[in-house]
Amino acid sequence: MEQQPGGPEGKPEGGGPGWINPTIQTHIVWRDDDVVVSVPMKSGTTWTMSIVHQLREKGDRGFEEIYDEVKWIETMRTPESTVEEMVKLIDDMPENRPRAFKTHTSPPMLPFKEEVKYLVVYRNPEEAVASMKSFTQKHSPEFLKLWGMPPEAFQWPDFETYYNTFVGGVGVDKMVFGFAAEWWKLRHKPNVLMLHYKEMVSDHEGSIKKISDFLGYGPYTEEEWATILEVTSFQWMKKHETRFEANNVWSVPVLQKGAMIRQGSFGLARQDGMSEELAKDLAERGRKICTDEKAFDWLYNGGELPPVDE
Repeated sequence: MEQQPGGPEGKPEGGGPGWINPTIQTHIVWRDDDVVVSVPMKSGTTWTMSIVHQLREKGDRGFEEIYDEVKWIETMRTPESTVEEMVKLIDDMPENRPRAFKTHTSPPMLPFKEEVKYLVVYRNPEEAVASMKSFTQKHSPEFLKLWGMPPEAFQWPDFETYYNTFVGGVGVDKMVFGFAAEWWKLRHKPNVLMLHYKEMVSDHEGSIKKISDFLGYGPYTEEEWATILEVTSFQWMKKHETRFEANNVWSVPVLQKGAMIRQGSFGLARQDGMSEELAKDLAERGRKICTDEKAFDWLYNGGELPPVDE
């Protein structure tokens, strides 16, 4: 495999921050029992990672950092890291338990393998884009310095400026709606479970039961199941939020405290700054990318997945 550096030279076409390189995923040697948590930014990724880990371990209160347990397979360790080095770290993982991974990308950049299970979670696009502002602004100065970015790189005077920068400039709309359009075509594959964030919040135990049935890590004793429910609750995760902030991924903290576990709820896009005008613009952009009207409606509202058209 040809070595690809991190930083600007090693980024895939389309740009993005230097610490993210989705091309890593295309070189992984996949295993039959791998599980991939594929979720757009700010759509329940960390929560879903925790659920997968707890189901796999049958309840684990003692883990140090979720990113040690569920590896993020798009990240470069340093600006000098190469894709080859990152792939080797993944391929050399022990075989004594199933691997679980996190990614913010979808096929085709994320390879789709029939033997791998994909847990896909989607959130109302307005909520995801709105939540992204608060999260992005809390990247630590040390982390931005590591990657050669000024401290003010992710600071905006108001929500509209942020929206125009990230949606109008960076193209977050393409990431959010394009992600959904690709997974929508695969939603009824037996190795894909597609859930809506709203459903997961509304029915915590029922959603974990669905994920448990899909992954097949059980059975569980009553005590194990009670532990799983407790440690995947918003209250427990918020109380232990330092375990979910990716502090072991890089040599410096990536986030200020409290950036990862925020509200654990839905329906707060307006409160987070998304105006009616910007929401209308986002929907118009989204419809050009995710052209299936049933898919578009599900992305915003959740509910039962519609059957595949004949």
